[in-house]
Amino acid sequence: MRQTILFLMILLSICQTAGAQQTPDAKDRVAQIRKIYHQAKQEIAKADQLGKQGKPANRTVVNSSYKLGTSPGLNVVTYYYNGVEDEYLDRYLYRPYFITNNFDTPGNKYYQEFLFDNEENLIFYYEKNEGQETRLYFDPDGEHDDGGLVYEINTSSRTMEPPFAIRVAGELMHAFHLLMNREF
Repeated sequence: MRQTILFLMILLSICQTAGAQQTPDAKDRVAQIRKIYHQAKQEIAKADQLGKQGKPANRTVVNSSYKLGTSPGLNVVTYYYNGVEDEYLDRYLYRPYFITNNFDTPGNKYYQEFLFDNEENLIFYYEKNEGQETRLYFDPDGEHDDGGLVYEINTSSRTMEPPFAIRVAGELMHAFHLLMNREF
């Protein structure tokens, strides 16, 4: 009996997600996010090129090299950002629009991308983890389940739950503001 109820609950949640993904609003939102993503990737390419030339690039890389037991680990977080004038503080603040997180240990490798709107809301999440890929598209202003999730693409099963992706994005954003904007 419990297995039947669990199966029906899973089936119902899948049907609700699939139905929401087919709406014209969801398709329009995904198209908007893909356009923003393409623009961000162009800005990232420019920033990377400037960085290679030794010029200011509005890019910050945080490397963490550590040891887990006997295995070495490496975590590289890269922030791409713009300067925004704050009229109240009378100074420039930095606002990330794209964050990558690359985690590598001998037994586990994954890569994540976080794309933000101008209000620093997560609008796109991408993860590649041991050959599996997950893409989550969000509409922070919309009335959707799972923290604004409007569409998702998975190569097999979901590797990241939407609320957790939002939480990780928020933690990375908070770390950035502590580091770059000195928001203590």
